[in-house]
Amino acid sequence: MRLSVAAAQLALGKESYNKAISDACSAVSTAAQNGAKIICLPEHWLLEYRDKIGEAIGELSRVARQNKISVITGANYNTLDTGQIRIRSQLIDSNGTVRGVQDKVHLFLGEKQSAISGSEFQLFETEFARVGITICYDNTFPESARTLALKNADLLFAPSRIVARGMEPWLLYLKTRALENRLPIIAPNVTYPPTYIGGSVIIDLEVDKSMNIVFPKIVASAKDEEKVLLADVNVERARELRKEKLAERLPNAYSLS
Repeated sequence: MRLSVAAAQLALGKESYNKAISDACSAVSTAAQNGAKIICLPEHWLLEYRDKIGEAIGELSRVARQNKISVITGANYNTLDTGQIRIRSQLIDSNGTVRGVQDKVHLFLGEKQSAISGSEFQLFETEFARVGITICYDNTFPESARTLALKNADLLFAPSRIVARGMEPWLLYLKTRALENRLPIIAPNVTYPPTYIGGSVIIDLEVDKSMNIVFPKIVASAKDEEKVLLADVNVERARELRKEKLAERLPNAYSLS
């Protein structure tokens, strides 16, 4: 089974909240019109207008419902009723309903002074596939993606806000997580040159059957322009490869005692 997915590379520095949310909603509509079933936005794309996140979720729910597409909202600061602040990603289904949330588990630098970290990685059941969300810095820890792979995730969405200097290690982390877990990864980044240069990617798996070797393959990528990336990823092949790989694990050998 092949699944059409999308990553929205959104530009920062919009002159108003209305412009920022309008462009995000336009990206969702564009993805749906091109056949995508799920689209993911980047991390902190609404940072300048973080007080508008509740309104933004409402707008994204509306456009998801109108276009019959699932939306992963990226990740933004959310103030909870308790007063706690989390960096949170919402999964909105094609009916416009928020079906689940994933909080960023590994906070980066100044985020630790602003927010409270999440405590677990959730698996979300959609009508097309089981998905997990790892937010930016989460991807530097192998356990993040591995936990979701062991929970039988089919796809990994990795909304990020990576500076230009960090692009090389970021891409290396993503390709490694895809390879070691046999998981396609959809990873949108923000753009605002020269600090942020985009570079969003969608990574699938390629197999050399003659040598029985698996490769992480970038099937869609962006430069530094605002763009909607589109690709079909092979969910069924990844499931088979993941089942085979994880079956060869030897958990007893990994004990620290």
